[in-house]
Amino acid sequence: MIHFKGAVTCTATELCITGVCLIPKRCTRFVNLLTQIFVDTERSWRYVLLACDCFIAFGCFYCVDIPSALQTEIQSSYSNCTGASLLNGSCCEECLGLGPDRYNQLYAVFSWTNAIVVLPIGVLLDRLGNRMTAILSTSLAVLGSSLFALSVTSYFKMTSIMFPLMMFSRGLLGAANGGCQLVQDRVIAYWFPDKLGLAFGAIVSVIRCGNVLNFFITSNIAKIYGVPMALWTGALMCGVGCVAALGYCVLDMIGSRKLDKNHVFNIKSQPLRMSDIRNFPLSYWLVAVMISTYYSCFIPYVANGSKFIQDKYGYNRVTSSYINGAVYDVSIIDRFGGRAISATLGSALSVPVIISLAFFELPPLILTICFGTFYSITVVSLWPCIAKVVPLSTVGAANGIAAFLQGLNIGLTNLGIGKIMGAVEE
Repeated sequence: MIHFKGAVTCTATELCITGVCLIPKRCTRFVNLLTQIFVDTERSWRYVLLACDCFIAFGCFYCVDIPSALQTEIQSSYSNCTGASLLNGSCCEECLGLGPDRYNQLYAVFSWTNAIVVLPIGVLLDRLGNRMTAILSTSLAVLGSSLFALSVTSYFKMTSIMFPLMMFSRGLLGAANGGCQLVQDRVIAYWFPDKLGLAFGAIVSVIRCGNVLNFFITSNIAKIYGVPMALWTGALMCGVGCVAALGYCVLDMIGSRKLDKNHVFNIKSQPLRMSDIRNFPLSYWLVAVMISTYYSCFIPYVANGSKFIQDKYGYNRVTSSYINGAVYDVSIIDRFGGRAISATLGSALSVPVIISLAFFELPPLILTICFGTFYSITVVSLWPCIAKVVPLSTVGAANGIAAFLQGLNIGLTNLGIGKIMGAVEE
């Protein structure tokens, strides 16, 4: 038998996490070792839990911009295997022919699904807890990314089913991404109220590694092994998030045994009431609007950046993907405070960068790095503010409302860009 202090006793073949038995007998010795290390250590074990929390959304952020890394392959038609569709002298034999309008719809459905489901997910998170939501969200990410990869295989490619399946899978991925992000925010508010900036900076660093890794390897994998293999790699990355979620569940359960009863009572979630939302302070709504408007500028740029850099500067597809991914490179090193000033400064300095990209012939790599720097300053400053201005029991719902507004604006912006680009090409 396995015994945890103050916990439910599990049989030798199971370890119960929120009612789900996950760990077999051969892991008993390892689990007992974890218990001794983390329960007997005062607070340093929190950082191991944070490491797992950081990787929960890693796969989602790897997959979200896969279409951008493969923008030419997704937009271009097989019949256009000349000129712009050439890469190093070889024909684009795997182009899917969606065009700019339907390409941007892939981003719009991701953002809108995120916006639609993230509010109820936030409420459910407040009621069901972090562990179950983490497992469900990461599992949904694996399903969505797998269906997206399946849509471009020989069974569905260039058929009437391909695009609807791509849209459905992107919707699943959007729902999963919303759940994963809310879990991450709730975990750091729960375990790191004294170091929100550090914890959120660590999360941003890891998930941006997912973005950067996508832009570095996806186009190369597609070039060497084909587009389907590049998309299946995304499903594999989402599997990393599943493993991280399971690790978080174990560590969270063990760590909770260290909390005294008064602390558990203070942080326990209560059912959300409409009066809680009405009582959100003005500062919260200002933060939510800033998040919504800034992301609706940044994300659509990343979605269309690869093609924009190809068309304006004449780079090939792989190089354009590298340059577009540089917008995330500097986010790997986010860790600082001064939230109000930092958020204002970062958003204000982004304006001249966008103007320069549109109207001046400056080096795109330098401009994208600057944009990424200001983006990271703004993001790492804004999201932790929510946990500071609303009661802890409503953090999930508060993050959900902010993410709802964010996804709604991003989707509208992507649709508008797709219509404009489609009209220009025609």
